[in-house]
Amino acid sequence: MPPVRGQPPSGASRYILQSSHCSYPSPMSTQKTKCNNKPRRYGRAALRHAKIIAQTLSAPTPICNPESRPKFREKKQNATYQPYWSEEQLKAGVENGTVISGHIRINPKNFGDSYIKHPSGDADIYICGLLSRNRALPNDIVAVQVDPKKDWRVFDTYVSDSVTPETSEDNAKNKRQKYVRLEDFLTRQRHDLEQLLGIDMVRSIAADLESSADPSCTDIPGDKSVINYAHWWSILQRTAHVVGILHPLHSRACIGYLKVQNSHSNANDKERNGQPKAGEAEADISLHTPKPKNATTSRPPNSWLYATLMPADSRLPRLVIPRDKCPEAFQRHPEDYKYVRYVARIVQWSESSIFPKGELLRSLSTENSNLIDEETDRILIGAGFIDGIEGVNNFPDSVTATAQEAIADVLRNWDAELSRRRDLRNYCVFTIDPSTARDLDDALHIRTLETEEIESLVRDGHPNAKYEVGVHIADVSYFVRPDSALDVEASRRATTIYLVQLCVPMLPRMLCEELCSLNAGEDKLAFSTLFNVSEDGEILTSWFGRTVIRSCSKLSYEDAQVFIDEPDADLTSEGSPTVEKPHTLESVRESIVKLNELAVMRRKRRFLGGALRLDQVRPTFALDDEKRLPIGVSPVIYKSSNSLVEEWMLAANEAVARHLAANLPKTAFLRRHAPPSLKQLEDASANLGSVGIKVDTDTAGSIQASICQEAGVDIDTGYRYSKNLTSLCADDLVDKLESVELSDPSSSHPSDMNRTRELEREARLLVAVSMLTKSMNLAEYFCLGELPKDSNTLHYALNMQLYTHFTSPIRRYADIIVHRELASILADSALKTHNDTVATWYAETGLPKEMSTKALQSQAEVCNSKKLSGRLAGEESAELFYTIFVKESGPLTEVCAVTAVLDRSFDVLLLSCGLTRRVYLNDLDLKTSEIISPRRVAGRVQEVGKLCLLWNSNFTEDGKSPDKISGDIVVNGAGNVVQCLVSVREPEAKNSAENGTEEQFEHSEKLLPKLRVTLIRPTCAKCQ
Repeated sequence: MPPVRGQPPSGASRYILQSSHCSYPSPMSTQKTKCNNKPRRYGRAALRHAKIIAQTLSAPTPICNPESRPKFREKKQNATYQPYWSEEQLKAGVENGTVISGHIRINPKNFGDSYIKHPSGDADIYICGLLSRNRALPNDIVAVQVDPKKDWRVFDTYVSDSVTPETSEDNAKNKRQKYVRLEDFLTRQRHDLEQLLGIDMVRSIAADLESSADPSCTDIPGDKSVINYAHWWSILQRTAHVVGILHPLHSRACIGYLKVQNSHSNANDKERNGQPKAGEAEADISLHTPKPKNATTSRPPNSWLYATLMPADSRLPRLVIPRDKCPEAFQRHPEDYKYVRYVARIVQWSESSIFPKGELLRSLSTENSNLIDEETDRILIGAGFIDGIEGVNNFPDSVTATAQEAIADVLRNWDAELSRRRDLRNYCVFTIDPSTARDLDDALHIRTLETEEIESLVRDGHPNAKYEVGVHIADVSYFVRPDSALDVEASRRATTIYLVQLCVPMLPRMLCEELCSLNAGEDKLAFSTLFNVSEDGEILTSWFGRTVIRSCSKLSYEDAQVFIDEPDADLTSEGSPTVEKPHTLESVRESIVKLNELAVMRRKRRFLGGALRLDQVRPTFALDDEKRLPIGVSPVIYKSSNSLVEEWMLAANEAVARHLAANLPKTAFLRRHAPPSLKQLEDASANLGSVGIKVDTDTAGSIQASICQEAGVDIDTGYRYSKNLTSLCADDLVDKLESVELSDPSSSHPSDMNRTRELEREARLLVAVSMLTKSMNLAEYFCLGELPKDSNTLHYALNMQLYTHFTSPIRRYADIIVHRELASILADSALKTHNDTVATWYAETGLPKEMSTKALQSQAEVCNSKKLSGRLAGEESAELFYTIFVKESGPLTEVCAVTAVLDRSFDVLLLSCGLTRRVYLNDLDLKTSEIISPRRVAGRVQEVGKLCLLWNSNFTEDGKSPDKISGDIVVNGAGNVVQCLVSVREPEAKNSAENGTEEQFEHSEKLLPKLRVTLIRPTCAKCQ
């Protein structure tokens, strides 16, 4: 190949990855790195934990300034952590604004960093170190006090090397450094801050460093509008410390390995495994019991007093387990159990103890368990389901008895119950669900209104009515009565957890799959919403009430899609769904086609009105029937039938929310979606803009419009990734992609070029969706009467002012609460019409009168926490099965898109399954690497950063050139397509166990390998 400008030396090739990621060295700088070190171990929680503890003990945390904080409670002598504020002080602090509350999030890649949302929504509050976190665990609702501005963090992007504080020896070894405080930054780099924020803003900040109030500048110069200064929160970050835990939502349970440290271990053991040596356990980890001056810490081997549980979740602290609480066999020979994982729980964490005291619940390993079972156990325990896989269907006896009693009671009074309900059994009602679904909690019907009904609606001021659409939901709240054992257990679980190979039900299966499930051909109790609808899908009136229905057919999404795609097809073919008479397959098809037409019109109006949808790739797995091992993976493809059901469920949820808010202004149980963090959204927009993807982030609708414009689709249609994504990522295109990139494009077949362009387009869009999704807040349940004054009820993505969840009570406890509130409203309405019998009937299953707004808000927080835990468990399960798939099938060649570039690694999105993984430069055959930071103006990315990779010479040992050698290639930023090899890295424990005992080897066989993603070296035969 002819030489090109900037070509690397002969025998090597250059690979350039471009991004605008923030974690570079100082702006406008370059850094060259030799790639001859061992890969960085980001998963070694024990090592990291020991070093951060060492740092915390040896010096005060950089944000901690006891003199500048109100001393509501004196710190006890020998205390490690600050005492929590009293309940009265916390309440007063929240009311007067000196305390901020929120869910705490801990960085799994750096457990010393944690965050909570700030009410203003501009940027997160940073909590640095274990002492400032003050014993809070992931997802707890904490109260924090913001530190004075002088202790606020300056984002590393804007810090020059001269301002970076010196690190201790321990910190240097751990390659971690303290963040730069605003006070220090002003001393050494004030001019740079003035260029970013303006002289007047910096002057205002410098004059008020002792205050924790947000910066403000009222003296604006006349030419300020000409200069585009950055927002202060894009440069500075508030810091804070935890002063109390308002709601400990974490289960306090974890999984880990149990280790002991004998006194005869060498001095390097502490640094190697992150555990204090014997003697230090009592002094540092326990209760700081003072020792005699002449006492010695040395003890005979096996004389340990404490074992340490090292959690698999890097966000959690180590647990101290007293020796007498460990299994007897472990006490005798702890070395035989170093590959056994235990389930433990925190039982005490005092102010004077660095680490909490714990108790062991059980061993994770069993004789008959396999790798998938053990990892599923770990996932469930991490999600707060302490009983693990063995307890999936094992409800307490009292819960089972309550469920059986509810069933018996309904059957005894079946006829009387049906007489109170609106009878819709003659309607053509059907369900549309995944083909494998067993808990059917929603059904639909549509019928053309009779002339008399239309005339009546006209007289009531509702012209243009044409259809009645029914959304029928399983009447779970009728069976789950308030405060029963069944209700308590459902409120504790709060959600059904869906994993790849199983689901953990919220309710006993006799209810969720039998009595409550809207199975075809059976009379079922429902809570229904009936809409009178115009020809263009506009809802004119709504009716809510209890009904009895009889579904005539169970349809899958695939069945419904066939009706939509082929409305005139022959219905006599084999494989068509069965329909109970007197209804016919033709009547079902007509209903689905009409419901879809109305749903399409509603969807268009919703997006044109400012709604937003960001769909990331989700994997689905094919499992072996016998061993239930994964044998295939592909992205989930959404169909029009999915949108059909979704639109009518959204309509029902919004209608119910409006009804609750109008009638229960204090206790309405709703769902809101706060706007995204302004800083994160601004960063995502800048990163995408630097590679040519322009996103207008003013509103949800403008983001939707930008994505649709980039995708080349109408805004009222919305972007969803291609249904051809699987074929685009096929191996044959991988080879063609390489040949197109490294040879003369004009020699490629046009169809290959078109497919390549389509793949690159999909990659850019999926990266854009991924980045924007990360900037979004999570939607959350709340009680209307407890909503803070500075918040609103808006659901940002749906662009709905009021929204709730009503349509899935079988799998969400929040929906059960909503059903009860709806029943309470209907009871009050019946009383107003002097229908005492109906009022009493609804009131029996309504919300208890004594349930306060605070109790409802507390339950909302539980539902939020469990919903998040369930979602993360599902994602972990998908990752588990993908890892097993790679392990069983061997290394895979995957088409990936670059999402971020760091100084010694870069992140890629695996397009076929939606997983994001990091490629470490140390795993590549590189000679050197060079990082060129992005160019920024006023804090905004103007020119994308670059990571230049120089491959080692690939001549063979005998000096001959191979058939193919590396060719030059440039990847111009996030969203660019690269080829990666996905393999597994066997656990170190397994490698060491191969020379150990048979028992150790058996335990090591149950350890999950880590995914390893490496960049495939581009080759080109023409380069010879």
